[in-house]
Amino acid sequence: MIALYARVSTPDQDTAEQVHMLKAWAEAQGKHWGEVYQDTASGRDLNRPGWQRMVADWRKGGITAVAVTKLDRAFRSLSDMHSTLTELEGRGIRFVATTQPVDTSIPLGKLALNILGSFAEFEREMISERVTEGMNRARREGKRIGRPKSKLSVNRANVTLADHNGDYQAAAESLGVSESTVRRRVRESGGPILAE
Repeated sequence: MIALYARVSTPDQDTAEQVHMLKAWAEAQGKHWGEVYQDTASGRDLNRPGWQRMVADWRKGGITAVAVTKLDRAFRSLSDMHSTLTELEGRGIRFVATTQPVDTSIPLGKLALNILGSFAEFEREMISERVTEGMNRARREGKRIGRPKSKLSVNRANVTLADHNGDYQAAAESLGVSESTVRRRVRESGGPILAE
């Protein structure tokens, strides 16, 4: 049984094309696939729900191969890649990136895996570096970084908190802001005013 894994980074993307490609590859191999594991998450680490379900399933046995469309769909870190592949190899499970020359069942595929893994990690580090440089440039230019500041007034935070008998979560929900925003505004006023 082949485990198929697809990942996108943001909710405005979807895994449909990856899933289609993975199923077509499995059919061309004459192989059956089980569950298609999917995530909408960063590839920075392996703490993703779909990935973790797949790991639990391969540890139970019955999975003979793991397939992704591209290596960076699974890994963005060489250490994560090496530790995962060591486990897969120890369990006799093949790892394949269907659109790249990556197949751990052949020596050339293992070589390609290491080269492409290095590039994926390098790309992640370069993206992180560009983001940091952009934020630093914006700060130097006097631009505000992060979410816009809530327009919740100190008085409104206190009044709403009093209306909800000091329940910060209920007050936040009624105001449509986060609990931390209510707490911050109340602190700015010197503390909650719950009674006259």
